[in-house]
Amino acid sequence: MISGGYVAVSFISYSIPLFLLTGYLILQFDIKEYRVKKMEKERKLSKFLGWTNLVLGVLLLITDYFIL
Repeated sequence: MISGGYVAVSFISYSIPLFLLTGYLILQFDIKEYRVKKMEKERKLSKFLGWTNLVLGVLLLITDYFIL
């Protein structure tokens, strides 16, 4: 990003793939494992955190593309 002649490095470029990857991995692996072990509270929390990571990743991607 160029702002006033200076080049700025943003953490958003690094955090977008991290949010997307961790959200996918949580939804793919943790939820299945908790379902097999019959750990319902942990499964619900993992589901919430996985979707939260995915949504944050997508919102940051959109923000980075259009605004930043």
